[in-house]
Amino acid sequence: MNPDEAARSLATIRATQAKAVGSQPWFPTWYAAGVGLLVTGVQFVTEPGTPVPVTVAGGVALTAALGALVALLVKARRMTAHRSAVSPAGIAAFLVWLLAGVGICLAIALRLDAAEVAYARTYAGLAMTGWMAATGPFVARWISGQMARKIEKSV
Repeated sequence: MNPDEAARSLATIRATQAKAVGSQPWFPTWYAAGVGLLVTGVQFVTEPGTPVPVTVAGGVALTAALGALVALLVKARRMTAHRSAVSPAGIAAFLVWLLAGVGICLAIALRLDAAEVAYARTYAGLAMTGWMAATGPFVARWISGQMARKIEKSV
């Protein structure tokens, strides 16, 4: 194989890698929404006034649900890109998105708590879960696109 053939082969490989990485979101929306629901569950079982048996049983159930969610993620992922493919812009976008969800949760919790709404944090957690479910697909696809472009440029 001469250098030109090797370069064409490598370009084909990189194009195939970029297509594969760009074809699926960086993280599945169901996982982000599941994490949001787990946070909402933690908010619920730790709210003042929640009966102790509900707190204990809920804590055990949430721990089991987290384990199941992680196991399902590990089993369901067909492929993962090497961390070298993840760009700083992708990580920054993910962190901004995540912090925006936390900010929404906090703002709603504080407002509802000030209005003395029972289970204010739980409602706020549901709003954060909604944010994650509604916007997660766009963020995950954008990050995958960034990764695919980085792979394509590495030729």
